[in-house]
Amino acid sequence: MKMGYSQAAFSEMLDISPIHLANIEGGRRNPSVPLLFRMMELLDFSVDALVFQRNGHENILHTDGLTEDEQEALSRLVDAIKQGKAAAK
Repeated sequence: MKMGYSQAAFSEMLDISPIHLANIEGGRRNPSVPLLFRMMELLDFSVDALVFQRNGHENILHTDGLTEDEQEALSRLVDAIKQGKAAAK
């Protein structure tokens, strides 16, 4: 809707039925990878934005340049912080 496409117009651009698009939007179906990439292309939406969704209150942590061990350590640290916050509630 933000891009000004109706569901019918967008499904036509994707060469799928409006029912299939409605099922994807409703979480009843998952798009194929090629379809997902086509949707992201048409909506000017990046993989990062899809995978690392932002709700305006959390920051994205970019791990470019970190080794796998450093990324794993960072992941464990984030998990430990989340667990600490959950335990404090």
